[in-house]
Amino acid sequence: MLYKVSPFGYFGRVAKVSRGPWFQEHNVEDDGLEWFYVYQNNGETVTLLSNNVPLQDRERLAYLYQAFNRNRILAWAGGLWLGFETISRVGYFSKMAAGWKLLSLFGVGFAYNQVFQYFNGQTYGPLLSAYFRKYSKTAKTDRFAITDRKREYFDIDTSEYMAYGYKDLGHDYHVNHGP
Repeated sequence: MLYKVSPFGYFGRVAKVSRGPWFQEHNVEDDGLEWFYVYQNNGETVTLLSNNVPLQDRERLAYLYQAFNRNRILAWAGGLWLGFETISRVGYFSKMAAGWKLLSLFGVGFAYNQVFQYFNGQTYGPLLSAYFRKYSKTAKTDRFAITDRKREYFDIDTSEYMAYGYKDLGHDYHVNHGP
């Protein structure tokens, strides 16, 4: 295949990492090493890196978020189940066409979900906010301003960069020893 002839994007040959739709911007993002907690503070979006939190509080914050996320999923499941029960038992919905019933199911399920999420937020919101306030000094508005000393593994001495000759490499001249 020729370079730049095939389309770019999700179905092209170039990998594209999506941050998701606009309503998922404040979800916790996992980069494979640690988590990025994204939240609002005084009207601006702030990111807290879990690696900048002490280990004991990092684990507690992770468990707290996992419990919140589990309850969020349960709220959707319970909302859709109650929506199905409402659609199947209330006579107003029995006269509707199948498509309108399905649309009503999602609407009523979403309404029940919001009620469950209200109580979920009342339970977990103050606890998550307390952790975010506690570590607000390490949180940044710009993700590129976040520093993580644990990821900076190498202190490379560049004072004698490439200050060796071909003969200093030994008898394996066929191996690339450069950068």
